[in-house]
Amino acid sequence: MSEMPAANGHAPPGAAAPVLPPLYRSLEPLTAERHRALRLRDAGYGFAAQASAIPLAAEEFGVAARTLPIVFAAQAPHMPVALTGLTSGSNQFVGPDGTWRQGVYIPAYLRRVPFFLVRASQASDQLVLCLDTTAAQVSETEGEPIFDAEGKATPQLDRALAFVKSVEEAMLRTRAITEQLSALGLLKAAVVEFPQAGRPLRVDGFFAVDRPALAALPADKLADLRDRGWLEVIYAHLLSIGGMPELARHVAPPG
Repeated sequence: MSEMPAANGHAPPGAAAPVLPPLYRSLEPLTAERHRALRLRDAGYGFAAQASAIPLAAEEFGVAARTLPIVFAAQAPHMPVALTGLTSGSNQFVGPDGTWRQGVYIPAYLRRVPFFLVRASQASDQLVLCLDTTAAQVSETEGEPIFDAEGKATPQLDRALAFVKSVEEAMLRTRAITEQLSALGLLKAAVVEFPQAGRPLRVDGFFAVDRPALAALPADKLADLRDRGWLEVIYAHLLSIGGMPELARHVAPPG
């Protein structure tokens, strides 16, 4: 992982204006001078109530697959996502009060909000810890402080930074895995069909590991996937797709 600036330090001069990632409304480099009064509170997941697909790291597949279908985006580089709804703008697992449905895995992408790591500049490998100050998790009156009275990072911020770094590292590893699966010709456009309310329901617009292509891999390529631990990732993904009918239970039947 690239060296991180101190959480209570100044952002590097000339930091690039980030392209906002999904579910973030703003991002600014975190500094004690600017954000000393801010606190972090538990505000639930109402911000994800309209997110029908959540980015997912490969390391999460094993546990996420128990409750969430996992597919790959149709657009390159085909990064994986956990499906939380089968209709755009609908997340079945967020209640009216912003609580996440009990027993369903919460992707790390959501749990790192309101923080995000942003590259200091296009030519730099240094990553800057940024904050979405518009997030419901950020408050000036409620929750745990980010900085102490001297402007130093609190244990709360230290834990947040460690978690955000771990998520970033996991996403980088996931991209490497996904690129390799694509290079092996394993990721292909997929369709799932199953009965819903007495009629066939078709779900498409995503990529998945193609079972025939996987079975046709040369022995050395298959052994390499096994030795890297990637076969577990693949099979967790393939088994999770069987959860799509459960997601469809709340989809209105076609008229």
